Amino acid sequence: MNLGTNDLKILLADSVAEAPNYEKPEYEGANLTTTHVVGNGTVAGNPTVDFIFEDESGQKYVAMLTGGLVENLADAVRGMRERTRQ
Repeated sequence: MNLGTNDLKILLADSVAEAPNYEKPEYEGANLTTTHVVGNGTVAGNPTVDFIFEDESGQKYVAMLTGGLVENLADAVRGMRERTRQ
């Protein structure tokens, strides 16, 4: 697993109709069960956020994002809220 990636493509859709339809077999669902905010999670000493997912069979998956990427996502959500507010 390449843990050095510090990039994230953020795609925006104004409505459910414009958003992708995530279906099997390409996509499998999993529930987000836990998040861990880790201080000094990066080599540079910055925080990370670990997202723990679990599927129907009990298999667990982790997505580790830098705090900066999570902040960028939060900014995108705030911007979309303003953009689509009626």
